Formats: sequence, C-alpha cells, structure tokens
Amino acid sequence: MIRLMLLTGFLGAGKTTLMKNILDEFAGEKVGMIVNEFGETGVDGALLARQGVLMSELANGSIFCACIKENFLQSLIDMSKPHVSQNGKHAYISHLFIETSGLADPSEMGRILEVIMPLCDKGYDYRGAVCLVDAETFLELSDLLPALTRQVEYCGAAIINKADLVDEERLKLIAETITQLNPGCEIIVTSYSRLDVSALMDRLSPVEKAPIDSTNTPETRPSSFVLKPAAQAEFSVEGLHGLVKELSPYAYRIKGFLPTADGVAAINSVGGHTEIDPWTEPYPGYALVVISSIGIGVISKITKALDDAEFKGKLCL
Repeated sequence: MIRLMLLTGFLGAGKTTLMKNILDEFAGEKVGMIVNEFGETGVDGALLARQGVLMSELANGSIFCACIKENFLQSLIDMSKPHVSQNGKHAYISHLFIETSGLADPSEMGRILEVIMPLCDKGYDYRGAVCLVDAETFLELSDLLPALTRQVEYCGAAIINKADLVDEERLKLIAETITQLNPGCEIIVTSYSRLDVSALMDRLSPVEKAPIDSTNTPETRPSSFVLKPAAQAEFSVEGLHGLVKELSPYAYRIKGFLPTADGVAAINSVGGHTEIDPWTEPYPGYALVVISSIGIGVISKITKALDDAEFKGKLCL
C-alpha cells in the first residue's frame, strides 16, 4: 500500500519548508506530492519541484471545498496508478504527501478516502494528519479562524514550529491549547520544520473522530490577488521590501516571483517576516500573490502601494 500523510497548517507555518525536508529525507524513494494553494498562481509547486517526484498541483481553492474537491479526488486516484520511473519502467509511488492550503479544513479526509479507495489501483495506508503550528501566530488566530481549530482537532501530531522565535511560556501555553482541542495528539516542538518524518509516520495514526462537513466553502474562501509586472519591468530588492511591508498588515501571506536587475527574486512574507532571495530554479512565471485578510478591501491598499514611482504602471492587478 501507499503510505499517505496529510500536512495541514496555517499560511506561513512552514509547510513548504517541511515538504522540502521530506523530499531530502525520502530522496531514494518514489514519492508523490499533491500541493494545494488558494491562489490561481502556483508558487509552492515551483519551490518543491524536483526530478523524479510525482507532482500534482491544485490551485484556486481548498481541496476540501466543492470548488476543486473533484480535482482532489481524481488526483488521489491518479497517484495510485503506476507511473513511468527514471529507468523507464512503470512503478508505484511508495509515499504520498499532501500539502494543504493554509485555511484548509481536513475534517472530511476520512470520508474522501472511503469514496476513492474502490477506484484506486493500489490502496492507501493513511497514516493520518500532521498539523504545523506557527508558534508566533497560533494563539491569536486559532480563535478567529475555525479551520485552524479543525486542523488541530483532526491531526495525529501537532508540530509547534518556529520555537526559536518565542519564549518558553508561550510554547507551554500553545501546547496546553493544543491538548485541550485534541487530548490524544502528539506534540513536537521544533524550528525550521526539522523532524524525522519517517519515524513519525511509523507511530502516527488517524484521529478516531467521525468525519464532518468541512467549513471550506466557496463563501468562506479567502480572497487572493495576483500582481503581474509589465514587460521588461525590473524592481529593486529594497523597493520590493517596501511594497511587501506596506501590504503585510492586510495579508495573511504574500509570495511569488518578480524580476530584479540581478535576476529573479523569490518573495515570501508572513506575519511581518519577509524573505526576498535570488532564484535560479524553474518557476511558473512572474507574479506576486497577495492572500488577503480583509477581503476585497485590500484592493484599495494594493492600489495605493502601487502608486509608488517604482511600481506605477509597472506592476498591476
């Protein structure tokens, strides 16, 4: 059977970093990945693309929302089939890792697997869900966003990430909150999404909790906006930092790729922390995705930020 692990966690909690670590750990095995993003432009898939990894990208909604759920079911079925490996022979993947979008509500995962199992070539050994918890933001956001509570309630293990950025008292309070939501949950404290995933999968198991209707609906999905540069446009790294800083208070997450005088820059910002680094790997095209925390009201904030001389007429919604 194909070992299956679901990875949940809020925007910027470190899911993509953990997926990179997983690819390193399972480098010698045939691995499949399903990467889910809210926006229409896939960024995480480009960051994770690697030779020999079977990849499926599902964008523009949550895999647990009716908007793209059918595509998710089909991806699970397709991943169960044999695929051509690097030596030209057909082979099944040994592991499938699913990176959900940041506001995914995974409470229907058990029901989904029941539906697709009869249609799969090779069955799935569902090891359960792992929830990545952002130590900096979880306490403040968990009361505001129902999906974050569901992510913890339906996980077999909660990974408190970014532990190096908070004090021991906050870590203790986070652990207590997780235990209240899910008393049987294993709790692991780490930084930079570092953990032994293989060992965790061996002891992980699905939560014994009945599937319920997901809170992910077309009405509750967050608004995302894509900014694209004009032809031949280039931006300074300093200017990009300024733009992201101006938009950060109104966004859950800002990420993408934009051109600079020194080449492609990969942009990643969450919770006021911004990284803008040179990028030399393949990428889906120039775009900056803003996942809004205030809905369409962010349009006026974006328009104002783009009035800056460096971006006016060069970076547009």
